Amino acid sequence: MAATRIETGTPQGDALGFSEDLFSGWLEMEAGNRLILHYIISRHKNEGNTQALIRQWLTEGYDVRVVMPRPVMQHILRKLQFVSGREQFPDQYEDAVEVWHRPGVGEPESVHERQGRYAVTG
Repeated sequence: MAATRIETGTPQGDALGFSEDLFSGWLEMEAGNRLILHYIISRHKNEGNTQALIRQWLTEGYDVRVVMPRPVMQHILRKLQFVSGREQFPDQYEDAVEVWHRPGVGEPESVHERQGRYAVTG
C-alpha cells in the first residue's frame, strides 16, 4: 500500500488543516483514511492548535496515528484516548517504532502484516 507524503505549505496539507501558518511538519496519508503524523511543530505554542487539528481529523473520520510523539504530544494524545503501540515503517526506520492510535479505530495491523506489504518480489 503506497502512502502519500504531505507537508505543510502544500495544497494537500492546507486541505487537511495542516497549514504552514500554524504548523511545520509532515505526515503520510494511506488508503482507508489513515493519517500518519511523523513530525509536527506548532508555530504558536500553547494555543491548542495541535489538539484542535487532531480533533478535526478524528471528527472527519480519519484513523490518526502519531509516530514517536514527544512528551507534550503524548499528553495531548492521552486526553484524546490514544494508546501506544508499535509499528514498522521500513522506508523511514530500521526497527518497529512507537506509534500512538485510538483503540478500535482502524485497528493496527500486526507488524507481520505491515511488513508483508513491503515485501520485495522478483
